[in-house]
Amino acid sequence: MRYFPLFFDTKAKRLLIVGGGEVAARKLALWRRSEMTITLVSPQLCAELQTQQEGFHWVSRLFDDDLIPGFDGVIAATDDEDLNRRISVLAKEQGAWVNVVDDPGACTVITPAIVDRSPVVVAIGSEGGAPVLVKELRRRLESLLPSSLSPLAKFMAEARYRIPLVQRRRVWERFLSRNGLGFDDQTDARLEQAMEQQAEAGWALLLSAEVDPDLLPLKAAMLMQECDALWFDGDLPKRLDELCRRDAQRRACLPTALAPDQNVLVVASAERYQDWQRQLSGARVIEVGSGWLA
Repeated sequence: MRYFPLFFDTKAKRLLIVGGGEVAARKLALWRRSEMTITLVSPQLCAELQTQQEGFHWVSRLFDDDLIPGFDGVIAATDDEDLNRRISVLAKEQGAWVNVVDDPGACTVITPAIVDRSPVVVAIGSEGGAPVLVKELRRRLESLLPSSLSPLAKFMAEARYRIPLVQRRRVWERFLSRNGLGFDDQTDARLEQAMEQQAEAGWALLLSAEVDPDLLPLKAAMLMQECDALWFDGDLPKRLDELCRRDAQRRACLPTALAPDQNVLVVASAERYQDWQRQLSGARVIEVGSGWLA
């Protein structure tokens, strides 16, 4: 992964966009959603920019090297490749991040396709190599993610301190299983019900280290995201590790017992599988193989 996805705080940051054509207009429309102070430099503006001269400061002149200092980020969106490259070099020298349209090699950041349900934001990228694929993925996600995600996320952010920290993740899981991704006048009541509900007994998801992750049933993949810990012997297969929560505890051993409400993924080698199966006797065990779950 050469380009690491990262959300950064745009408040009180300054952005320079160089260019006045349709490409610059698209960049401006995207970045106006942020809290950056935007300056656009170009001797002329295209028709689209002329109709929306709010939310940015227009400097009506040709680009000059002395414009770069003082900006946190720079976008080169002119139709002159040599100028765009020069802007890139100057921005890097000044310590600003830079995005050059249609030239990934000159960029230090690449603008992803965005599905905006603020404060929930999904960013999709391909390191600049497959923009049409990224566009199609964005189109599909736009149809899958409801607009109610926005008020739901705001509600959850405001309500989280009503839940004790040690119970928070479990309560939110129960709440979402009841509420789904919608938001209505019963949403708060569903949270109260999730807070009052008793915690369910934990379980162990047992699978062989030799299983093909791509053949796991969807239900197993969903359960892996609910696991608090991963227990394994030998090396944990990378693909299985990637399917689990990053904050789940990893242990290269098998503890003697599960905590009352603990959910654990147990990955056993073929040689140790039956031994670990016996050690888990008394706990609720869900066995998984390629294409099946029992």
